[in-house]
Amino acid sequence: MSDDVLLSFTPEQKQEIEKSIIKNTSGSDHCIDLRPVIGFGKWRYYTVFIVGKDRRYQARKRESLSLLVKSLVILFGCIGLFMSAVLTMYLIKSALGIDIFKHFSFGVWDAFKHTFIS
Repeated sequence: MSDDVLLSFTPEQKQEIEKSIIKNTSGSDHCIDLRPVIGFGKWRYYTVFIVGKDRRYQARKRESLSLLVKSLVILFGCIGLFMSAVLTMYLIKSALGIDIFKHFSFGVWDAFKHTFIS
């Protein structure tokens, strides 16, 4: 860069240019850096798994409310998946005619048969 162009920048502009150059040219300083590539015919897929200290210039905002909402969504999603898996296993068990307790039923299989099969 010529001197006259360099002198036209303000100190703040110079500092931001230096930060962006450092950010874009610095190598990977992560303690774990895995980047495997898998090829299927003409397509190539890659995954990236990186573990290390967050050294980005601008720290992300961490709001406790959004963290709480995310945690609740994940919790209810896991509970929903678990209940769906249990219901599916119960329906398979009932379809195969397996009775764990004689003369006892939750009535789920009968309701399923009445709604979807008959």
